[in-house]
Amino acid sequence: METAARVALRVPVFGWFLKDAIYGAPDAKYYFIANLVVCFAALVYFFGYPFLIIYALTATAVALVSLIILTASDMFRKGGEDGVGVSKPVGRSTKAR
Repeated sequence: METAARVALRVPVFGWFLKDAIYGAPDAKYYFIANLVVCFAALVYFFGYPFLIIYALTATAVALVSLIILTASDMFRKGGEDGVGVSKPVGRSTKAR
């Protein structure tokens, strides 16, 4: 994750805005968001409907992949083979009454 953050901060104009939003004045975050909205509006103005379609398809793919990544962690056991760290189901006990 640190590598991706370093790469994003080294992009010339976007990195400057992002660095200012993270480390700058408290209101720099709002200017950064406003810049993103203006850039998005300019791209919609210049490229039109095809840009919106490609943006929506990309956002859908990113959302689907993020859901898969978030839920895939349940597939892998957290404990070793000796059972340490593995949670047992809660409910009925194993003792007969």
